[in-house]
Amino acid sequence: MTKETEAARVIFQPLTSGGWKNHREMDDYRAEWLSSLLVERATWQVGSFPRYFGDAQIAGPGYVWFRFWLPEQDQVVEKYFDASGEAVGVYVPVTEALERRSDVWRTVELVLALWLDNNGRVSVLREDDFDEAVDREILTPVAAEWAERRIRELTTTIAQEQFPPPLVRNFEMNPVAQSPDAEV
Repeated sequence: MTKETEAARVIFQPLTSGGWKNHREMDDYRAEWLSSLLVERATWQVGSFPRYFGDAQIAGPGYVWFRFWLPEQDQVVEKYFDASGEAVGVYVPVTEALERRSDVWRTVELVLALWLDNNGRVSVLREDDFDEAVDREILTPVAAEWAERRIRELTTTIAQEQFPPPLVRNFEMNPVAQSPDAEV
């Protein structure tokens, strides 16, 4: 595999609903359709390695992730909770347009993402990777323009408190729901 091919594989992360079912460090996968909107949930297993965005731990044993496929906003949003059920933050990847085939949602991440912490701070993630992908022509000019426009749209709607939608923004976990036998 060439360096460019490897970089493209890392940069263009496909997102597919149901993908967490096959993640080796996640279990207790569930999904719920609310009309055309899909909400997925998975719990990080005991023994899984911690993961961080800056100083914020986003994953580790007992952490729970929710992924919201939002067709009206043409966006995927993930909300992360720690092992005690407290919200850690919201991850918003910049993606291609969402595509639904039957009961499966698909898209591709275009390098850039936003992190919204619990204090309302918004951070742009992976800007250096994005610049490198553009410079090395791994991202096409059309994809790069789409990603740059999308990040501006997202940050504007976040500043106007119009995004993420209330379903995501107000979503909280019931600490009892952490048990695999409890309902979400």
